[in-house]
Amino acid sequence: SIRERVTDSSVLALISQFLKSGVMVGEHWQKTEIGSPQGGVISPLIANIYLDAFDQEMRNRGHRIVRYADDILIFCRSRKGAENALAQATKILEKELK
Repeated sequence: SIRERVTDSSVLALISQFLKSGVMVGEHWQKTEIGSPQGGVISPLIANIYLDAFDQEMRNRGHRIVRYADDILIFCRSRKGAENALAQATKILEKELK
């Protein structure tokens, strides 16, 4: 997703370094095996890039949403509408975006 939007190789290299930087657990450094380290400074940016597809799909379905990183609000007029929006969001997030 990042490479589709960013072509500057120095920016891509910097993002890669962030992802491979590891984390401190207590006084010990732990290698990053997969994904973005929890609490990493790059995590919100990556989440916003990755979840843009979710935003677009929900808007295409007529839902009003507000999202920052992985915090999502979906505005609905009724409980039934909210249950429907939750089902659609769950499908998109779990099945399509994994």
